[in-house]
Amino acid sequence: MDWKKAFAKNRVQIVKNLANPNNVADSLFSDKVFTEEMRDEVQQEPETEKKNRMILDTLHRRGQRSVKSLYNAFQETGNDHLADLLLPYAKIIEQKENFNDPKAWPPEKTEQTTMEEHGVFKIKDLKSPLLHDYNREDVYRLCGEKRGKVFIMNNKFSKTSWEREGSDVDVTNLTDLFQQLHFEVVTKTDTPAKEMFEFLIKERNKIENWKAIECIVLIVMSHGTSGYIYGSDCKTIKLSDLTDVFDSEHCLGLDDKPRLVFVQACRGVTNQDKIAELCVKVENQKIQPKSCDELDSETFHEEKPTQIKHPSADFFIVYATPEGTSAYRNIESGSWFLNAVVWTFKYHAKREELQHLLIRVNRLVAKGKGDAGYDQKLTVSEVKSNLRKKFYFFPGVYGDSPQFFKE
Repeated sequence: MDWKKAFAKNRVQIVKNLANPNNVADSLFSDKVFTEEMRDEVQQEPETEKKNRMILDTLHRRGQRSVKSLYNAFQETGNDHLADLLLPYAKIIEQKENFNDPKAWPPEKTEQTTMEEHGVFKIKDLKSPLLHDYNREDVYRLCGEKRGKVFIMNNKFSKTSWEREGSDVDVTNLTDLFQQLHFEVVTKTDTPAKEMFEFLIKERNKIENWKAIECIVLIVMSHGTSGYIYGSDCKTIKLSDLTDVFDSEHCLGLDDKPRLVFVQACRGVTNQDKIAELCVKVENQKIQPKSCDELDSETFHEEKPTQIKHPSADFFIVYATPEGTSAYRNIESGSWFLNAVVWTFKYHAKREELQHLLIRVNRLVAKGKGDAGYDQKLTVSEVKSNLRKKFYFFPGVYGDSPQFFKE
């Protein structure tokens, strides 16, 4: 069913029978379907029927969610008879938006297979906005044919008592996801703790054209404890030692650019003295950026910076589980958290900002049920954000970030 038919078929009824368009415009503004200018334009029009036509004409350009928003606005403003006209369309749109949400978590095998067969939903019509409400300076630029690099570090602990079965599923699905989101993916398997750090240094120093790098993504999959990640040699390394490789102090080419970190590891509180003994020491090693980093970084700034930024600015770190708790993994479908990331980003990255995507991830992970023997409690992912702008993946968009809402 074409969502635009909801307006065309019921236009006459809505124009004639909507008596309080100002209230409806307020509701649409609260739902972020109308901008402030759109609302004011409706409310400044003196004739009621002209107001109603303006509402419909504007919503016609706002994407399919506008049907649900108008339906909700009618309900909120006492126009139940008009809401009934849109109800069949609103139900279908809601079903389409949530058709990919599995009934349980981890998902059934058939549901998982269907998801893996689907490609990333991409933006196809830039003239039919998907409700990205921002100004150009409020959003990170992500529009190159290759947006940047994704580093996946998967410590499987193969053929040991610590073996992380199912992690290969995560690697396959994450690789497919981020390639479709226009990233180059580099993977590393079963790496000793110190070599994890050295691998990232080496890969960072391979990058010659920092101007073409719009974003870096680091995905760490291993066993862990509070603040530490285990290498394949069962020694630990501080997570901060890995993320510091890409901070603005050591990597000038990423200044003002987003860095996303996803951590699939337990964060239980164990004997911290023992962990510290096992931890490899890299903090005294100076992380040297390539000499070209400084030269390339100059091209990124049209103006001299007016303030000194914290080196951790523009980082977005997501943990599979809150501090002090365990992270779960399914042998067939992969980890609860990373599978939820793949599932959510694949279907919703075309329209939703990163923070909103992680709300959906939490909703899936919180459904999780596994073997009763693990004494599992409700779990969710945990986000630490130092982002200074909104982050959209813009799948399918090249050349420039789409300016959906013109000033």
